[in-house]
Amino acid sequence: MNFQARLEERIAKCGNPICLGMDPVLKLIDPCCPDGSAEDKIKRFYSEILECALKRGVQPAVVKPNSAYYECVSVQAMLVLQQLIADYRSAGIPVILDAKRGDIGKSSAAYATAAYDVYKADAVTVSPWMGADSVGPFIRSSETNADEHGAYVLLRTSNKGAHDFQDLPVVRSDDPRDKAEAFYSVADKIMEWDGNFGYLGAVVGATHPEELEKITAYTVAHKHEIPFLIPGVSIPGVPGGQGGDAKTVLTAIANGGGKRKFHVLNSSSGLNFAYQRTGNPANFASDCIDALEKLAEACDI
Repeated sequence: MNFQARLEERIAKCGNPICLGMDPVLKLIDPCCPDGSAEDKIKRFYSEILECALKRGVQPAVVKPNSAYYECVSVQAMLVLQQLIADYRSAGIPVILDAKRGDIGKSSAAYATAAYDVYKADAVTVSPWMGADSVGPFIRSSETNADEHGAYVLLRTSNKGAHDFQDLPVVRSDDPRDKAEAFYSVADKIMEWDGNFGYLGAVVGATHPEELEKITAYTVAHKHEIPFLIPGVSIPGVPGGQGGDAKTVLTAIANGGGKRKFHVLNSSSGLNFAYQRTGNPANFASDCIDALEKLAEACDI
């Protein structure tokens, strides 16, 4: 079973397409876990969220820790990340390591080994900027990929600087009138690199659903629908998110002709720190799962 098929199976099993971002912000974790070292606080925070999710039977489809949030704390925090990945995977929850890797071939191969074999993540985010030999090591054939790893390629992001390069017009054939934004060329390459493997997905922001619809339609027209990791999804009544609500995002995919149920919608701060809405840090885990449940309900369209 390839990574894309695993996603479909997991989403069907847990009943929602939610990706729980795991981005520890210590000043927001401190009120919830006041005792111990920074590493202890991070470990307790995400362990209690996992425990609450399992107890209540409300789980995200996947989780996505951003490695930078652990690396900037300490080397020991990176070991905490490794342990959290193991704990969530042991509970049956796939883990996407958000590291946005990309380098020359040998270096990318080392990054892939770190993500898949050291951290034991199920998937990793990667940058397409350096081309096929940079992304290739993150695609493992079925003979060597017993755990069916996957990779999400940055396609259309929602940060302010995204327009610097992603919107540049690219001539796509011998006809100079055949132009499109650069991110469509990235979409072409993702479909080309993925081939029949079924291991690649794409990162597409939630902020501009009209673009999400167009990108979906583009991949469907090429008979190669790919799974999207969609960050920035907002939760009604909960702080956080970048403005794209779940219903609008999923409707955009459906309007673009998307059929496969393998897209995941990410929320980080809106879920992690949902206690800010209730004002009771002691209930951070329960508030997180309440927000997760609310977001899951918003995905039922």
